[in-house]
Amino acid sequence: MKNEEPHSPPLSEQQRVGEQLKQLRQDKSLTLDEIAASTKISQSNLRAIESMVYDKLPADTFTRGQIILYGSFLGMDGRLAADQFFTERDGGKKPFISSLQKSLNHQSLTPKKLAEPTHVSSAIIAGILLLLIVFSFTGFCLYFSWNPFAFLTGKTFNLTSSPNNIFHPADPATSNGSTHKQLKLSALFKKDSRILVSLDNKQSFEQQYTQGTSAHWEAEKQLQLEFFQPDSAELHLNGSPLPFPDGAAGHYKLRVPPHALSAP
Repeated sequence: MKNEEPHSPPLSEQQRVGEQLKQLRQDKSLTLDEIAASTKISQSNLRAIESMVYDKLPADTFTRGQIILYGSFLGMDGRLAADQFFTERDGGKKPFISSLQKSLNHQSLTPKKLAEPTHVSSAIIAGILLLLIVFSFTGFCLYFSWNPFAFLTGKTFNLTSSPNNIFHPADPATSNGSTHKQLKLSALFKKDSRILVSLDNKQSFEQQYTQGTSAHWEAEKQLQLEFFQPDSAELHLNGSPLPFPDGAAGHYKLRVPPHALSAP
């Protein structure tokens, strides 16, 4: 006797293609996840094919290939299922088949060939844009004969040169014999504090400050502060940080300039 080859299940004229595919999958106890893993067709596209949701499917060429793969995987005539799918979509009209589709119909389709459309990685796009920027910047520099490295190093040199020219009122070594008319001292209190203040060697006066508050004083020649708690404030002189004064017998005296004499 001759062994007969198994035949593909015939397509039903009563059921739509998507319903037949779903029914056949369920009869074989297969999940969409298993189908997707074997055919490389996304689960979203498999659901759209089974539900005949046309607007959620890719271009016709890729959809046709996916239906052929899906139907063939389940043992159906995949090409016949694809033809009927598009016939049902177009209301019974015979779909137009392009030369590309005809060529694909005569080729052996595999999951790697036509499971999903090819997508360009965002990393590749970013790399191409970066190269375009580099080439454009290089062309700009060559056209105008401009060396950006020389420009940057020149600016850095100008900013960092002659550090000894920076004036600090609390350091007589930086005065260079010049007279600066104003001393500005600010304090941010870290504790509740009582202090004595003397400006330009005038009579000192007492002030009270609470934690978190700040104070500002200005003088033309001399400025003196006396604290009664260690490290009770953050000090800045003319915008530069100033160390908290050392103490003796519970008194922490700050004099600007350091050699200033106490008020009489």
